[in-house]
Amino acid sequence: MADRTGFQQKLAGIMKLAKERGMRLTAGETRAFFAEDHLSEEQMDLVFDYLLSQKVAVQGYVRRPGVIREAEKGTAQQAPRQQDELDEEERTYLDGYLAQVRQMRTETPEEERFARCLQLVADEAVRMHRAEVFLGDLIQEGNAALAEVMAGSREGEDRAVEAARGAMQALLTSQIEMKRRDRRMVEQVSRLDETIRQMTDELGRKVDVEEVAGRMGLTEDEIRDILKLAGEEPEDGQ
Repeated sequence: MADRTGFQQKLAGIMKLAKERGMRLTAGETRAFFAEDHLSEEQMDLVFDYLLSQKVAVQGYVRRPGVIREAEKGTAQQAPRQQDELDEEERTYLDGYLAQVRQMRTETPEEERFARCLQLVADEAVRMHRAEVFLGDLIQEGNAALAEVMAGSREGEDRAVEAARGAMQALLTSQIEMKRRDRRMVEQVSRLDETIRQMTDELGRKVDVEEVAGRMGLTEDEIRDILKLAGEEPEDGQ
C-alpha cells in the first residue's frame, strides 16, 4: 500500500472522479482506481466506507452484513454485529409509512415505479438498520437520494435504489462514528477524573497536568484537551 501522503492523494483523486460523475461510482471503477496499491479486502472496505461517508453512491458495493469497522490508530478492527431489532416506536413508524405507500396513487407507470421503489428503500432500511440511527431518519435519507435520481429521468430501479442505499450507508457511517467518538470522550473524561481523584488522595494535594500525564501515559496536551472537554481549566502548577 502507498505511504500515507500518497494514499491521501489517491483518496482525493477518487473523490474528484466521483464529483465528475455526479457523486456516483461503481465498485469496479473504485477497485480499478486502487489496483496498483494492492489493497486488502478490509482496506478496500474502508475506502468504500469513506466514499459512502462523503455521500458517494457506489453501485455494486454491498457491505458485508453485520460488520462495523473502526479505524483506530491506523488499524482496521472488525466488530461482528447482528441487524439491530426495531424498537416499538420504529415499528409503529414503519407500519404507518408502509400504509401510506400502499395508499399512493399508482395510475401511471411512473407513479407505480416510484411507489415500488419506496417499498424497496424501506425494505433496505430495515435490513441495514442500526440502533444508532432512527429508522425513520434512515428511510427519509434514502428517499431523498431516490427522488434525486428519479426526478426528471428514467433511471432503472436498481440504480435508484442503489443511490438510496449509498445515502443510507453514509448516514449510518457518520452517525456511528460520531457516537463512537462521543463514547470515547466520555470514557476519557471518566478515566481522567478517577486518576485525579486517586492521585489527590494519595498525595494530599492538588496535582498538576504533568503529574497526571505521567500517571496516565498521555502527553500534557492530551490531558489539557480532555480537561477542556470536561469544561475544566487545566492547572499546570501546584
